[in-house]
Amino acid sequence: MSNKKSNEIRIVRGEDRFAGSSNTDIQINVDLQGNNKNYIEGDRVKILNIEQRFDDERQKSTKFRIAGKITNIFDNTITGSTDYVPFRNSLYYTNAITAVLDSNTNPGLVRWSGYPQYDEFTFYRTRGIEGHVEFVSKSATTYNWTTYVSYASRNNYEQRMHHKVLYGENGVSLNQYPVSDGVPYYIINQQDRGKNFITFYCGIKHNLSVGDWIYTKVPIAGKRFFEVYSLGDRSYGNEDRVFSIFNYGYDDANFWNYATGNFRRVGDINNTGETMSKYYVRVHKILTDTTNSDITKMGFENNIFPIKKQLEYSALTPNNIQRTSIKDGSMTVGISFDEDVSINNLKDNLERPVTDLYVTILNKGYMGWFNNPYTNAGHTFTGIQVGWDMNFLKDDVDTWWEKTNIDNRDEIDYDEYPLNGETFYYNKNLKKGDEIMGSVCEYNDYENKEVELSEISHKISYNQQKFRTNTNENLPFGYTYHPHYRIPLRVYSDYVETGDKDKVDLIPDYSFFSKNDNQWRWRDLYPYGFVDTDGNGYNHPFLNDCHYPYVNILFMLSPMQKDFNNYNNIIYSPLVDDCE
Repeated sequence: MSNKKSNEIRIVRGEDRFAGSSNTDIQINVDLQGNNKNYIEGDRVKILNIEQRFDDERQKSTKFRIAGKITNIFDNTITGSTDYVPFRNSLYYTNAITAVLDSNTNPGLVRWSGYPQYDEFTFYRTRGIEGHVEFVSKSATTYNWTTYVSYASRNNYEQRMHHKVLYGENGVSLNQYPVSDGVPYYIINQQDRGKNFITFYCGIKHNLSVGDWIYTKVPIAGKRFFEVYSLGDRSYGNEDRVFSIFNYGYDDANFWNYATGNFRRVGDINNTGETMSKYYVRVHKILTDTTNSDITKMGFENNIFPIKKQLEYSALTPNNIQRTSIKDGSMTVGISFDEDVSINNLKDNLERPVTDLYVTILNKGYMGWFNNPYTNAGHTFTGIQVGWDMNFLKDDVDTWWEKTNIDNRDEIDYDEYPLNGETFYYNKNLKKGDEIMGSVCEYNDYENKEVELSEISHKISYNQQKFRTNTNENLPFGYTYHPHYRIPLRVYSDYVETGDKDKVDLIPDYSFFSKNDNQWRWRDLYPYGFVDTDGNGYNHPFLNDCHYPYVNILFMLSPMQKDFNNYNNIIYSPLVDDCE
């Protein structure tokens, strides 16, 4: 057997090659797989390479079919009491014996206290409340939460915020500002190894590096630009929220301990106009209806947290009916959307191609425990409140969450229904095109980079007319959760490209023109399926002209008291063994 030509194979019997040679059986294995297709006569534009055809179709497709799972993590910590009989008869009781004893002596003063059951917080209800709203099994996923697909469509630069600082026993410093003013902070003067520093404690992530500069909202000691000397302090793990500048002997009240203010990051002190960051709240636009989402039970998956139940004996219930109540549950549900989401012709909040979608989750609370609206001076404010990292305190509930605060509301409409002589409130479903607020972000034109500094939190609080949890109706107890969960589609490169000012035909339309450098600046948008050597990029499955991203959501309901600036100040000694 020999190759006569590079593309021709000749098979010759041994006896025909030379005298005395024996004939041998020869077998040729033919690979039936290939990456080429037959050329159809008359078709002059067909792509014959299957791999190339697949990639071309993938890059042209703008449709996404989204699926995933939601793991609901929740600790039921708020107790209360109610006079509404169906609610009272459905609690997980904490004072059953005391209530029974009191009913024998003071029946008119009995208060049955306990927790609303886990069914009020789950994504898949298993039962209703007897004597209240009739429970419909096929609607089990629509009573408590609604889910949507959204994208960041524009920026809000005017959202009002405040940063509350507690010091001493009664000291309070309040910094009120629009989000465009930048990162909120308070100051502590410190000394280390004979050097004096002014340390900034930020209410959100600062996104600074050593050598960056900050621009303060108001002049301090006659200056507005200060160089970052170090990140963090002596505590552990707070480099992203704490930084220091060198104190050259500044004597200004705005640099005294617990002074508050705002700053904006500056990347280059020699080009402050172009390298100064912008700050805003992202606004999401809804792309699907509630009817497009499908919540299903995960047959063989639960999270690690146990289910906490108790048997309510008939003698220890107000209606003398024995039942089992559930305080905390453990459920993971699947989520999918029956309508493909198309990002064709969509631009994001920075007028760039859309690179992220979001699963947006909103509390509905149809049973009526939560989110009663607040009316003041003829204006009615919605029930759900919104806030960011700077609005949480370690040992208290920040006054930001007061119902009288008009700045902590999103435009989420509500509805009501009368039942048993009472009025109950719930949040309406969102529709395609509706808008809902999102995270606080920073964008730097020169760097062509957006950074998320603080996720938005929604607060759900009990309607104090239906379930009393504390004496302050203006600041009721409640839980918070993050409503938006990112679905990355593709990413921008981690380096900035530059181009000649005259070669505009090769420049993306989202590029930034630097007058300082006299050239265009942009980041390349990686194609679908491309992942670079550093792991940047996403390779979602693609089939039948549609991408299939998958999102794993850890949905946590948290109590109000938490401090994002409280860190462990223990520095552990290094391990030492015989090798050291």
